[in-house]
Amino acid sequence: MFNFIQGEPVYRESPKDWHVELTHSTCVWYDLLLNPHENFDTRQQITDYLKGLQSIVESQLDKRFIYFLAARTKLRFCTSKNPRYSFLGNALVFYIEVGRERIRRKLVTKLFDAQTLKPIRPPVEISDRFITFHYTPTRKVSMSIHDFLQSSAIELGINTEIHYIGYTKNPSERPINGAHRGLSDMLYRVSTEEYDFFIFYNLFKVLSIGMSPSTAFNFCFANSMLDEINVDEEGRIIEKALIKYFSTETQELNKKNEESELENSLERLGMKNNIGSVCVHIEMEEPHELYRFFSRSVKPSDRHIFTCRIAGSGAEIIEGSKFSAPATSGGNA
Repeated sequence: MFNFIQGEPVYRESPKDWHVELTHSTCVWYDLLLNPHENFDTRQQITDYLKGLQSIVESQLDKRFIYFLAARTKLRFCTSKNPRYSFLGNALVFYIEVGRERIRRKLVTKLFDAQTLKPIRPPVEISDRFITFHYTPTRKVSMSIHDFLQSSAIELGINTEIHYIGYTKNPSERPINGAHRGLSDMLYRVSTEEYDFFIFYNLFKVLSIGMSPSTAFNFCFANSMLDEINVDEEGRIIEKALIKYFSTETQELNKKNEESELENSLERLGMKNNIGSVCVHIEMEEPHELYRFFSRSVKPSDRHIFTCRIAGSGAEIIEGSKFSAPATSGGNA
């Protein structure tokens, strides 16, 4: 729509930087793809949802999905202790089991009617992975343990470790089609008895920010408006920057190739488009430990901000950014 701006000297000749911020994140529990719920096909539901999400993205902005393969300590409902409501008040009391040792923890939350916001006490039943609420004789709702803990804002001090970062146009196929080396490596390296595995499909907005030294003209344009960098290269640059930042063990084997591609991309951005750095900002609007990412190289945090740029020794990562985060920044689960 605004690609004519690329030809304007005041824009083309001005030094610019990229600000890349998370706009949407969809979390998929890998276990629900392998072992669907006994009463409904969670694999098909997840696939249909991802196809619908892909269709919306292609019709509006045509972004690429940057996905994280990640693991968290395994959580299960304790089926030997039935959930109950407290005698005094409307608190739901339930128990979960944590990790390989199935350490039991007692948790308490409250349920509220979506319309009236008043506390409610619907009949509840559990299996090891799901909790089901019977709101009426004909209406019941089931949620996985991870979805329920997140929606209830319950935290256990369990963060999410990223093991692999990838790129796809087709989230309903990759990496869940089974033929994926990164997924296989993660499942091989990480204990399936101790951990649950997740796929986070992320969409990012890319802003080109700069100022014309001669005119003091400030500008901020989304790359999706200008199409200054095509969508495939945009996705690859974000993917490579995130790979370098998190520096996971699973991707160590291909580290030199990934860094070489990143360095070449940053050099092209600088020479062709006068873009000097790429700042990445990952943060959810509603923080929760499910999205508290870390890796062997990065500490757990609700907010990751770093800048990737060319230095004397090639591509380098610097903590923080020259930009202050926009007020609307943050992904939606």
